[in-house]
Formats: sequence, C-alpha cells, structure tokens
Amino acid sequence: MSPLTPTRLAANLPVVPGNLGNDKKRVPAYLGLKRGIYYFRYALPKDFKRALGRNELRISLRTSYLRTARFRARMLFAEVGKIFLEGTMLDYKEIRRRMNILLQRLLERDHEDLSEKKALVVGDTVIPYDQLRASQAEMLLRWNSKKALEKLAPDCLIELFRSGAFTREELSEENYLQIVKAYNEMQITMHRIEVARLRGDFLIEEEIMGRDFGKLPYENGNQSSEVSATAEIKSKHQSRPPQKAVLYSEAMERYINQKLQDGEWREHSVRDHRGRLSEFLSIIGDKSIQDITREDMRHFRETLRKLPPNRKKIKEFKGKSIQELLELNIKTTLNVKTVNILVEAVSGMLAWYVREGVLESNPATRLQIKDTRQAIELRQAFSAEEITKIFSHSRFLRKEFKSLSYYWIPFIALFTGMRLEEIAQLHCTDIYESETKDIWVIDINDSGLDELDRPKLLKNKNARRIVPVHPFLLQLGLLDYHADIAKEKHTRLFPDLNKSDGAIKFGKQPGKQFKSVVTAALGDASGKTFHSLRHTFADFYKQRGLQNDYFRQIFGHELPMLAAKQYGAKFPPDTLYTEIIEKLRYNICI
Repeated sequence: MSPLTPTRLAANLPVVPGNLGNDKKRVPAYLGLKRGIYYFRYALPKDFKRALGRNELRISLRTSYLRTARFRARMLFAEVGKIFLEGTMLDYKEIRRRMNILLQRLLERDHEDLSEKKALVVGDTVIPYDQLRASQAEMLLRWNSKKALEKLAPDCLIELFRSGAFTREELSEENYLQIVKAYNEMQITMHRIEVARLRGDFLIEEEIMGRDFGKLPYENGNQSSEVSATAEIKSKHQSRPPQKAVLYSEAMERYINQKLQDGEWREHSVRDHRGRLSEFLSIIGDKSIQDITREDMRHFRETLRKLPPNRKKIKEFKGKSIQELLELNIKTTLNVKTVNILVEAVSGMLAWYVREGVLESNPATRLQIKDTRQAIELRQAFSAEEITKIFSHSRFLRKEFKSLSYYWIPFIALFTGMRLEEIAQLHCTDIYESETKDIWVIDINDSGLDELDRPKLLKNKNARRIVPVHPFLLQLGLLDYHADIAKEKHTRLFPDLNKSDGAIKFGKQPGKQFKSVVTAALGDASGKTFHSLRHTFADFYKQRGLQNDYFRQIFGHELPMLAAKQYGAKFPPDTLYTEIIEKLRYNICI
C-alpha cells in the first residue's frame, strides 16, 4: 500500500451536509448524524478498501452535542491520519506489549463501572451475563482464519486508533492482520477475566494488572509532529472555562436521584447507599468533586481502616468526631471487605460523573485493598454444639420472649435457610398446604401489601421460591401459631413486628434478640449473627455433598447449568421435601 500525504488524506473525506444540529458553524466533513448521535466517518483509500473489504471507517462518537463531537472527531481524524502515513513496521513483541497495556485499561474501566451486568433476553430465553461473556470468548476463538480476521479488521483497527495504541503509520498490508489477531486474542482474555470476576475469582487478572508494560508511544516524550498537534488540540480543549463547582453533598443527592429514576436502585436501598457515600463527608468534608484528589481518596481509605464498626450505634463511640476516634487506638476496626465497599461506593459515583462529562477522570480507581481471607472464612456457621446450646437456652425452652416472633423466626431460619427479612415480612397466606398431600410449604414472594400498604422486599429474582416446612417446625406447633394469627384477621404472620424510625425492614428487633441469646449461650461469639443460621443450614448439606440443584432452588440461588435454569419446570415441593428438607437433622430437644 502506498503511503498517503495529508493532501491525499483530506481527499478521502466523505461529503457530509453542513449545518447539522442547531450549531450555525459548518459541520466538518468527517462528521455524520444518525438518530441524534454523531458519527466519525472516513472514506478508506483504494488499497485499503480492497484489503479491509470496506469502503469507509465509521465509529460512534457517543454524543449528541456538536461541540463535543467536533473535538472527538478532530482527535480521531488525527489518529487515523497517522495510521496512513509511512512509518516503521511493528514486531510481534511490540504488538503484544501494546495490547497488554490496552487490556489493563479496559479492565480498569470495567472495574469502575458499577452498573448492573444485565442478561441478554432473546424471546423467552434469558442468557446470564457471565454466560454471555463466556460465549463471546468462545466465538472469538473461532475467528482465527484470514478471512474471518479481514472481516474483524475495520472495527478492531478503529478501536485501536481511538485508544492511542498506535501513534504513527504502523499499519501495512503485511502486518495489519497480525495486529487484528492480537487484538482479538486480547478481547478473548478480557471476556474470560470478566467471567472470572463475576464468579468471585480475581486471581486470573493478577498476571495482567500486576505488571508494568510501559507506556503507549503517544505518552512518551519523543512525540511526532502529528502527536504534538493532537496534544495541542487537547490543550485547547482542556483550557476551556471550567464547569461550575459541584459540592460533594449536592453531587451525592443528584447521583442517588438519578439512580432511582433510571431504575438501577430501589427506594428501600437508598438508605444504605446514602450511608456509604456519606462516609466521605465525615472524613474529608464537603468539597467540590472537581477538587477531589487521589491523595484525598487514599486518606479516606486509610482513615476508614482505623475506625471501629458500628461507631454511630455503640455507646462508647457515639457522638465522637473522626479525630477523637483516631486518638483512641481502637483494637477492632472495619474489616477489609467493609472498607472496600465504602471506597467502591464513592468510586462508583465519581465514575458516573466522568461518564456524564462533569469530571475528566476518577481519582478513586483501583484503591481497593486485597482481601487475603478465603471466602469460606467469612461465612461463619454455628457448630452442632453451638446450635444445641443456643436452642437449649431457657429463653427458647420456656419461650421467654417479649414477642413470639422472636421465638419462631430463628427456628424457621434454622430449618429453612431463609433470610431474616424473608421470614419477618411473611404474610399468613404465604404458608399453606401444597397440592401434594401432607406437605406444607412457605411461599417466599413479593406479592401483596400488608395492612399499611407496605410491599414485601426480596433480595433478587432467585429469592422467589417455595420451601417445604420441616417436620420439626410442625412438631413445635408452627401451624397452630399460624392458625391463631390468621384467626385474628392479621395479614402478616408476625404482626407485632414494626419498622423502627427510618428503617426499611421488619427484622431488626428479631435479629438483636437472637444475638442476645447467642451471647448468653456462647459468650463472645465474634462474627456470628442471625445470618449465621443461613450459613449453618447451607453447611449441613455441604458437608454431606448435597448442595445440588434441589438445594440451590430451596436456598434461593441460581442454578449454574443453562439447561436446568431455562428449561423445564421448577422442582415440586414433594421432591424438595424428600431430597433436601427431610434429611436435615440437628441435636435439638423440644
């Protein structure tokens, strides 16, 4: 392919009508408008048309604002121009180095994005996000022939040009397919790392993220005249009048409201989100988000690591300032997981403002602390001996509770694996005899309102399920209790439970009451709470190799195999009773 001069480059621009949008200035010829979004267009030279099998390069500029589109298009045009100017040939090692840099940045950008990873719905078929990414990797593996790579080339190359992976004419008829193949392999690795992340495996990406592959050519000092021109355009763009400063408190509320409007958050979760985001205000203060620095975020993270858990609730710490708490030399501080959650909450908000064009960059990226604890160490179940001590305590044996709710809810959790709030919000109609004779079930759903028109809340779609009632609960008299409550015309099974001021759940008090019994029976049972009952239920089946699809359906977890997940009906109550519930045994005497 013969190199192109700048004059010949301009000759390849498509003819595009001017005066697009509301801007009075003429639109550059390499801009197009489709459905309100601007596109960059570049007519390929004759030799490249034949090699790439396409007449032009086209890429969305992802904006409907003409001024922004002009800037992005000028930058992109400069990059494309450099590709077609004569330069040096790249060797394979250099191509791989640049692909690894690009992969690092793609992984970092994906880590910043806290939006929901949505499944793909095709007709009646739902393909989960992790399976979709795995399928994409498998598909790209098959695109390794010359013909297939030639089809991929136009889209791959324009992405590489835009990313800055190439800064001079490093593309030729001899090497462009090699570059496309390397890009394809990088995408396969990206998909596989994403799948591993979704499954909680972060080891696979350490080889990539933990290495220094250097810089891309345009980031080095020896820039070409074309790169200098591009930098000049950037400088002019960055020297425009700064946007109005937005205080963190204002930015936080705007972010929360938008998340609610977009349907990404639900009203009942706002309190938790606001609490996490507000930690930044407590430690750093209400400064403009444009002025938040990397140092601020590091200070925020390191301060969190020195603070005690539940500091606003525990009498010893309540009312004290951050500085006063730091001077106390606290022994038990926030764990790594909690610190990471709080840092990620702020990072997610700042990343959103980057996408909205308010911030140039996110100062909170990749500040998470590596958690060396194994996941299994974080899930503390009660031992068989502890279960015996807890439920043999006089408060359970004699029902010495202020409310019968405090008695029944822990037993139901122990013998069904249900979450605290799933039990606390049950309606009387949610317990009934199934079509299978003599099998009573608990129907966990989010339908129906209580007497005060309050809805039920479920953690996710898999939480909707039916769990057979264990015979031990029948022996305890659960059905008699159920009948007494229903006879009094109550809607909720535990009508005495109320949501405290500002609370969104009914389970707060039952959880506290159970914790008090645990402390009385076991002493300092550090790390063990009401939720440990769910882990105890799960551990019983794990130790016996019974965490199968029957168990997952009862437990409210997604079935891992596509065939089981999307085809056929759910397992009926009698099967679940026989395969799972009937086998559960604890050493508890009534």
